[in-house]
Amino acid sequence: MRAKRFHSLAAGALGLALLTGCGNAAPTTTDPYAADPPQEQPAEDTGAEDTGIADGVLNLVLRGHETLGELVTDAAGHTLYRFDEDSPDEETSACYGDCADNWIPVAAAQEMTIPGGNELLDSFEREDGIEQVTLDGWPLYRYAADAGPGDTNGEGAQEAWYAASPVGTKAQDEPWTDGYCPQGFQVRQDPELGDIVVDDEGFTLYRFEEDSANPPEATCFDECAEIWPPVLAMAQFDFGQGLDPALFGEVEREHRLSQVTLNGWALYRYAEDNAPGEVNGHGVGDVWYAVTPEGAIAGGGADSGNAGNDDTGDSDSGYGDDDDSGSGY
Repeated sequence: MRAKRFHSLAAGALGLALLTGCGNAAPTTTDPYAADPPQEQPAEDTGAEDTGIADGVLNLVLRGHETLGELVTDAAGHTLYRFDEDSPDEETSACYGDCADNWIPVAAAQEMTIPGGNELLDSFEREDGIEQVTLDGWPLYRYAADAGPGDTNGEGAQEAWYAASPVGTKAQDEPWTDGYCPQGFQVRQDPELGDIVVDDEGFTLYRFEEDSANPPEATCFDECAEIWPPVLAMAQFDFGQGLDPALFGEVEREHRLSQVTLNGWALYRYAEDNAPGEVNGHGVGDVWYAVTPEGAIAGGGADSGNAGNDDTGDSDSGYGDDDDSGSGY
């Protein structure tokens, strides 16, 4: 499910014409159809000498990307790919030798997880002895030329390699859903509300009183999320001075997307904030409020002392499914 392109109503002081940007890497500038991708690969990648099912746990993660939508990554945030020449029905791989040096098979573990349920996860033994993970029958790979988390340099390579969606299809083929992904968070001094949390472009972030902070739960979907786009999780964020990264976490939304939380409270933007620094959403419906760096209601509003969880704001995923939450929009 792709993160929906959220059009701001005005360009604003920073020239923001289109708010999008899920994923922590810019779109690749390399040729995605290069026939001979680089041979270099990260040191932590497993090679052909690794055989059988490894001990431990393999946790796959879902992350958003600005053009490809929701991707499957490993726990470190590296994009995972599928190969059109493989056979999902027979769970076989067509990638060996030099191909497997460039496209590293994802090795299976005794326990494997993916948000939303593990029923599509499986594995098979390759001809080289590696037990490779499959998603709905499609073998999964890492790309050696992806230098870091969030890179998608392998997308479209040789017109055969594509980032995998959470259901094993090509991520680019999945429809859009609501939300947006900033690159980080900052603290802004508002003349009336005091210190409030904003995104990296300076747009105010909000909490919704019909959500729950303990345990974390997001309840704004459908039409509500069109007006209050949820802040979707990325592999990493930049945190400005005055923010404690330990207070940030994430909570799973519908379609298995993850939303950023602050001390347990899910974070949103407001579509009627036309420019950085505006706080038009504060107090809307008596349920939407700008937040302090601790996740409390800004400006000393109702229950402003309740910042959510009493500890570090730990949420289920560490960084629900109501149909509709009409209040306040």
